[in-house]
Amino acid sequence: MDESWFCEQINNLIIQENRLSALSEIRMRLYEISDTSDVQLETLITDRLLSAPEFMECLNCKNEAKEQCELAADILSICMSHMSFEQNTLPTILEWTLTHPRSEIKSIVFNTILKQLERQRNNKKPVQISTELLIHILNGLKEEDCKVGVPAIGILTIVLEQHINEEGIKNKLLNMLTSDEIIKCRVYELGVNLAKQSATMLQQVEFLLDRALSELDNDDVLFQVNILEILVALAEQNHGLLYLENRQVFELISRRVENVDQNPIDQLLIPGIMKFFGKTASVQPQKVIVDYPHMIQCLFESILSGNISILPAAFDTFANLTQTKQGKQLLDQNYPVLTKETFEALGSYLRNLSTDLKNRAFNTLEMVFTTDSSTAEIEALLQKWFKNLAGEESMQFLMDYCRNPFPDIKVACLSFIKSVCLHKWGLLALKNTAGFVEFLLDRKIEFDKEAKYKKFELISLLADSDVFDMQINLQLRTYVNEGPYFVQSIFDIATEGN
Repeated sequence: MDESWFCEQINNLIIQENRLSALSEIRMRLYEISDTSDVQLETLITDRLLSAPEFMECLNCKNEAKEQCELAADILSICMSHMSFEQNTLPTILEWTLTHPRSEIKSIVFNTILKQLERQRNNKKPVQISTELLIHILNGLKEEDCKVGVPAIGILTIVLEQHINEEGIKNKLLNMLTSDEIIKCRVYELGVNLAKQSATMLQQVEFLLDRALSELDNDDVLFQVNILEILVALAEQNHGLLYLENRQVFELISRRVENVDQNPIDQLLIPGIMKFFGKTASVQPQKVIVDYPHMIQCLFESILSGNISILPAAFDTFANLTQTKQGKQLLDQNYPVLTKETFEALGSYLRNLSTDLKNRAFNTLEMVFTTDSSTAEIEALLQKWFKNLAGEESMQFLMDYCRNPFPDIKVACLSFIKSVCLHKWGLLALKNTAGFVEFLLDRKIEFDKEAKYKKFELISLLADSDVFDMQINLQLRTYVNEGPYFVQSIFDIATEGN
């Protein structure tokens, strides 16, 4: 098998009746070449195929030629995976596909380029593409289909650092900001992705970031929410946070919340604003909790209001505020009453909310009680919060959720219990809950695979503790040794029954 065989098959593509069989043969042989690792032959064939009008015609499918289109798309994907960015002919070869009218075809090319670049970056290899190819990728930002636009952002995040100071590139990006909001958001997301890399890079993309900040005065509230969502990632970096502080973004957004009664439509911004401050607090808790009390007050009001439209964002924000030890301490010191009321409300929500929101509440609680390291002060604080949540120091109220017929509730609850059992007081609370250990050890009442594994993780944690007596500890160890999916034989069950 050599290049001449592929040339013959490409010629067969001219005849409509021969296309399916020829495409099938080409695809099969391409897989065979991949196994031989003949790089030179791969390159020759890839160049030949992707520059052949006969093959490109096969990608211009009509509805009745679906199988032909799928085969041609598979071949394109294989060829793309064989290509090298060092090839001088690459932009010319890809001209057809990068400007193809069908977004599905462009999507294959963009996603394959992204995977190759990520692989090169992960292997610490220099990542470069030609200016001509870069222009094609930039044009991908303007594509209506997100299957093209999203990988375009990923590619440019990797390669644009070396080109961002080129006047032509800057002008092209700025011109896109006169387009619709979807394209604007893609450009702003790209700017934030680049800015996150370093303080130097942030300075080079300030022309994009400043434009993004100016959009916060836009009349379209939903567009502003999208901008805030994009800026969240910038607030997670110290140099990004400094930039936002210098631009007085926190003051601007906080004032919007304070004056929400004067402009009721700004209520739509509250979830996005909370998320923005919450993400910032996960990195800089003192900055948010101490400097912006109005935002914290707004968060507590949102949780205690019971408004189900805002609870998901409020839960996530509360989890972010309490993600660090400092965040936990600052909340407890500055807002002890509201924090207590919040945990009491969460305990009530676990009984009364819809399944989705119950899961969200459990996920929030899991994050609150999970700590990388702890101190006596943090342990006492978390124990107090758990008592506020449960109304007592046992886990009796959680047993009902573990018995819930819906696996997702059960899994979320078990995950939360595991986070509580990372603490000595949590282990004792479980131990002192009548029948809970026996319930966990009973394999006959659990059928869902994910719930079985979550239970196994929890029991593994219990087995490594020293709070149980020798008999219980032996049962826990036996359970762990048998594994998460052990099934007791019928003979053993009958013997136990006797």
